Amino acid sequence: MPSLLLPFLGLFLLFLSPTSAWINETEIRGFKKLIKEMDHIYMTCHLVFFAEMVDYETADQRCKDFKYGMGYSYTGTLATVNDTEKNDDLVGMLGIIYERDVKRQWDSDQWVWAGLRKTKNHYGFSYTKTYNLNDWEWADGDHPDPYEAWMDYQPDQRRLIKDGVHYYQNQMRINHKGLWDDTFIYKVHPYACDYQGHYIIGMNHVTWTTAKRECEDAGLILGKVRTSADLNELKKLMTLFLGVRNETLHTFHPDNWLWLGGNDHEEEGNWIWTDGEPVRTVVQFES
Repeated sequence: MPSLLLPFLGLFLLFLSPTSAWINETEIRGFKKLIKEMDHIYMTCHLVFFAEMVDYETADQRCKDFKYGMGYSYTGTLATVNDTEKNDDLVGMLGIIYERDVKRQWDSDQWVWAGLRKTKNHYGFSYTKTYNLNDWEWADGDHPDPYEAWMDYQPDQRRLIKDGVHYYQNQMRINHKGLWDDTFIYKVHPYACDYQGHYIIGMNHVTWTTAKRECEDAGLILGKVRTSADLNELKKLMTLFLGVRNETLHTFHPDNWLWLGGNDHEEEGNWIWTDGEPVRTVVQFES
């Protein structure tokens, strides 16, 4: 009995994020398997992690431009890490992409940019200044309260003059241990953006049964497309990750399809998603 495919781009896995952002050790192993062939972009349920090393301003602008799953009125943001689960989520992705090396703990690939920044009271050399969480803000204006995870003696708000320009450590980064540090805007690190969409796309060509199992190993389920908004979000995300459709390929070429969770394995003609919800078609099945 058949399973449901979507006729836009290649035969890749599609994953619908669960309600929880938490990634346990087993799911991290599952994610490692799924994303090993992706091109420097990695996703969890609430984060998109970019492995490219960039300075803070570049990371901030790219996250503002990243609107997949949010709608065009939304302005994207660097990751808002305001609870333990999200902090651990981000650390898990950093560990998947860049191996921890205690001998290189201050190197660029041992940290990831997040969205916390200091917006006032730029002292420089502030060991004698009392830390005030109200000086620090996420993109939505919230302060790091009640959750924060600074390293010992941080933030220290050091100052540096470079090429005649005064720099302060007004930006926050996170290391493999999940600890926060304030640093300079010109440093380069990978970065993470907040993500409010539904889908994660894997790159391996596999059977539907394998796709289903690998999704579940990563704590996910094969994707569901229940509304036109879901379909439009998915199409945009596919273009982002997979590129523009190759119109020179024939309709049923494997690179023109990807797996969804719809199937009629239990009863011929009775289509359901892998969680048992009935499939109500948004697009017509190919005959």
